[in-house]
Amino acid sequence: MAFPIPRATFCWVSSFRSSSLSHSHLLPIPHCLSSLTHSRTPMRAFETLASLSNTTAHNPSSPPTVPSHSHKVSKNRWKPMCLYYTQGKCTKMDDAIHLEKFNHDCSRDLEVNIAELKHICSQNLDFFLVLDLEGRVEILEFPVLMINAKTMDVMDFFHRFVRPSEMSEQRINEYIEGKYGKFGVDRVWHDTAIPFTEVLHQFEVWLAQHHLWEKELGGRLNQAAFVTCGNWDLKTKVFQQCKVSKMKLPPYFMEWINLKDVYLNFYKRRAAGMMTMMKELRIPVVGSHHLGIDDTKNIARVLQHMLADGALIQITARRNSDSPENIEFLFKNRIR
Repeated sequence: MAFPIPRATFCWVSSFRSSSLSHSHLLPIPHCLSSLTHSRTPMRAFETLASLSNTTAHNPSSPPTVPSHSHKVSKNRWKPMCLYYTQGKCTKMDDAIHLEKFNHDCSRDLEVNIAELKHICSQNLDFFLVLDLEGRVEILEFPVLMINAKTMDVMDFFHRFVRPSEMSEQRINEYIEGKYGKFGVDRVWHDTAIPFTEVLHQFEVWLAQHHLWEKELGGRLNQAAFVTCGNWDLKTKVFQQCKVSKMKLPPYFMEWINLKDVYLNFYKRRAAGMMTMMKELRIPVVGSHHLGIDDTKNIARVLQHMLADGALIQITARRNSDSPENIEFLFKNRIR
């Protein structure tokens, strides 16, 4: 179901077209990425805006109760992410005007109030990797947020724009203008996008630095799992993109958590997508819908809400390692 996007969501569009994001803003990415990896120390500063439940006895099948501090307005106004920063290419960290205009903290809008942790249950995993791909023809954006399963803190993020490998430059320009031009971020896409194979190489370095993955140990994730809003990202799109990019599907993409299936089984009600879940849980949308990094943050806020309500977040789908095209769905009740 399509939902109208509030006009306020796009009030910052012109900011990305300003001279503050010029070509001089770029900095080459070191191959090892060591300088681009952010601290694993939890980034906690303000109360969460995610409307986490503070009821003493929670019934997941009942309508959500609005907490006493729900949607409290932060003293710090919402600002769009600097998408050069998320690519590891921002060179204006000492520019006060730039810092005032753009957000450089991916945990902003995702801060957790410790008082809301009283209902959280023990999880089978240590970390959740929230992923929301963008791009229908080929993948255009690959954003991941690393969430601590025990504290719900944002530990780190990985974000890359992806350059298609089988499209002409003219088609790419038209595609990006249609996809990202409406957000005013088409220029940063062109400045930073790299091929999918290079994105995965950098992502594997990032995973290894967080001890979430080791190629020598079979290449599967270590006490972590991807969380998506639907099966499309890992069931369909990554599988297709690996074929287009002429590469083997990496083992860490073999299983995932479809948050819609967990939502259905925990709250006993069906949600067609992220916007429905946020509406039902009374979580305000931040950023721009269908800008991958913003959607990933909003999905993470739904995840935090569910964790705070006591949901057990489990693997919902798994590929057959011998025949990757065959997928086993682990929940009897699931969104089809």
